[in-house]
Amino acid sequence: MKSFRGWFRNLALARKLILINVVFIVLPLGLMGYFAFARFTETTERKVGDYQLQTLKQLTLNIDTYMNELNRLTVMPYQYPKVTDYLATKRAPGEPLTLDEISGLNSFVTQVFLNGRVDILGVSLYGTGGASYVVMPESQYVTTYKLDENVSWLNKFKGHYGQPVYVATHDLSSSGGNVYQAFSIVRELRSFDDGVTLGYIVIDVDPKFISEILSKVKLDAKELLYITDDSGKLVIGKDHGLPQAAPSLSPDNASEGVSHVKSEGEGLLMAHVTSEVTGWTTVGVVPVSSLMKDTEVLRTYIILIGIISVGLALLLYVFIAYRITQPLRKLSRLMRSVERGDLSRAFPVSGTDEVGMLGHSFNGMLAKLSELGYLLYETEIREKDAQIAALQSKINPHFLYNTLGSISMYAELEGSPEIIAMSNNLSKLLRYSLSGRKEHVTLQDELDHVSGYMTIQQMRYEERIHFTMTIEPSLLDCEVIPLMIQPLVENAINHALDKGVGRGRISLTADSSSQVLRITIEDDGIGMNAEALEALRLHLRNTQELGGRSGNGLLNVHRRIVLHYGDEYGLSLESMPYQGFKAVLKLPVITHQGRAREDDGVA
Repeated sequence: MKSFRGWFRNLALARKLILINVVFIVLPLGLMGYFAFARFTETTERKVGDYQLQTLKQLTLNIDTYMNELNRLTVMPYQYPKVTDYLATKRAPGEPLTLDEISGLNSFVTQVFLNGRVDILGVSLYGTGGASYVVMPESQYVTTYKLDENVSWLNKFKGHYGQPVYVATHDLSSSGGNVYQAFSIVRELRSFDDGVTLGYIVIDVDPKFISEILSKVKLDAKELLYITDDSGKLVIGKDHGLPQAAPSLSPDNASEGVSHVKSEGEGLLMAHVTSEVTGWTTVGVVPVSSLMKDTEVLRTYIILIGIISVGLALLLYVFIAYRITQPLRKLSRLMRSVERGDLSRAFPVSGTDEVGMLGHSFNGMLAKLSELGYLLYETEIREKDAQIAALQSKINPHFLYNTLGSISMYAELEGSPEIIAMSNNLSKLLRYSLSGRKEHVTLQDELDHVSGYMTIQQMRYEERIHFTMTIEPSLLDCEVIPLMIQPLVENAINHALDKGVGRGRISLTADSSSQVLRITIEDDGIGMNAEALEALRLHLRNTQELGGRSGNGLLNVHRRIVLHYGDEYGLSLESMPYQGFKAVLKLPVITHQGRAREDDGVA
């Protein structure tokens, strides 16, 4: 990421604009198109699934209506007492039927096939005592048919309590040897008197009539429509290419719904509805690829139109970007010429836009540079004059040092030690204040300067000043700012001793805590009231100048410390009327390593 930022920062402005256009226009459009198409696809699948589900519901309703009609035929034996009596008899294998039994059974069968029920292939009656009457296709009847106790539909009656059972499509063999496809409806027949099972009635139905119901639903070539029983076995399917894999596409346990399944790597949208009458499930399967065929064509058109439109827009934007940045490139070339010293070429300003204003400023800069070129010689001369004046200013302190030395020598000849001490200390003070100083000195240097100053002041005020210093020896090599303590001691003398009467005490202490150097100058003078003290504190906090004039010694010291070390350091003041004045300097503890103390000798 860091290398990419460096590469982008150094890229030409026109290329930056083009890249930004691609990222912030093409990318959002592409993402918006992708998500819009995905949403459209999802909505289309949902609506198709809902439509498919509604179609299957209607189809299932039609099949249920047909099955209910067939179901009513299974209760007809209760209307024929001869049939129920026959089923309740004990019959030996091969025992012939009486004429009365034949008449009753034929009357029942005739009623079942009445009204042109060509959809019914056969009717079978099975008694629990061995009686049977089976009408098969292409035959009259069979009375020697023995019911197999292991037949699959017989086991399904457990828990149905006389409700009909629907058997999926199976093979049905006639007496003539032909095989038919049929599904069956089976009902358990019970006695009205004691509820004992008398037998079973089985009606075999031609599945083509359900196929006719299914055929009313129009399907595409790749769509599937079929019906399965509760075990997933295929009952019937629409007759246009139902694959063998269709029965394995069993829906979930819900009575109805739409789901996505995979078969042989292909996505399928499958809707299913389970009949409450038969328990069979009607399944409709649509390949997603077939469903989204028109959508994919639309997507292809959208992508092609988008690529062409974005491509044309990018070409136009590239032309505009280079056209807009052309004056900037020209201005850049002119700036490189000026960098090489050519000040004769100007930028042709042709408008008042940002580039025109920049060109106007560039031309003004050229004019100013030309003017400054003419003033360069005069500036160099003035600099030389200043250097000469600085050299002359060095002479005056040396003359003053030599004069003080002469005074000290004459005082020694006259035997005046006070004058000797004052002149020597004054000479040291002048050297410390007037000679070229470094930015920082040691605390020892600063204390030596204060000691010399106080020696002169104690001679001036004689016994009125009592001055003490208490310094931790480990702090003497700490780094401080020069001329930092003396103004505070001078302030104590001017505002405490001069305005008071009698003797005055001034103490100077230095200690450290938590890497903070604290230098305290305290006197026992008249102090100041709270209003004056707060005004002085506000003056120190809010004034940004360095001070330096008369009366601004405290401000000068405070501002120099803040500028060197930060706002957390500086000068803090404490005072009460007639109880003295305390000034506390706070600086960071920095050891003055590798710096030699200032030489007191004259350079």
